[in-house]
Amino acid sequence: MSAALLADTVLPALLPLPLTLPASLIDLRRRIIPDALTLALLLLGLAVAGWRDGAAAIGLGLVQAGLAYALFWGVRALHARASGRIGLGLGDVKFIAAAAAWTGLAGLPMLVLAASLSALAAVGLLALAGRAIGRETALPFGPFLALGLHAALLLGPAG
Repeated sequence: MSAALLADTVLPALLPLPLTLPASLIDLRRRIIPDALTLALLLLGLAVAGWRDGAAAIGLGLVQAGLAYALFWGVRALHARASGRIGLGLGDVKFIAAAAAWTGLAGLPMLVLAASLSALAAVGLLALAGRAIGRETALPFGPFLALGLHAALLLGPAG
């Protein structure tokens, strides 16, 4: 791997790791993504955008984070209304909004695809291990969202 590829692609994709790793571990243990970690993820993403692209990028990042929050809060509400249960936690919605400060709206499809496919793989592994999987099976989504964020940063919006 060339030094330029490492500096331009791999290192920026790992930059949020000190925040996504503890958020993932806490979500696995307690089924909650702490607001403080999500806020720090948002602020660091905005700072990186500002450093990379100037002050206007901070405002654009805030707008994109707000739009991502509204979009996924809507998805959460529609699912709850249709199914009668909450499928996407509010912490997950906030995490996606903070991640949008890193990826922009264009990177969210890659983030959600990577998160969803990795969660499906985990469910498949649980089923292969003999665990009964059904409609009521709950799985903390934060670790998969974190993986999706890193994949989106590594691969870019188009993958």
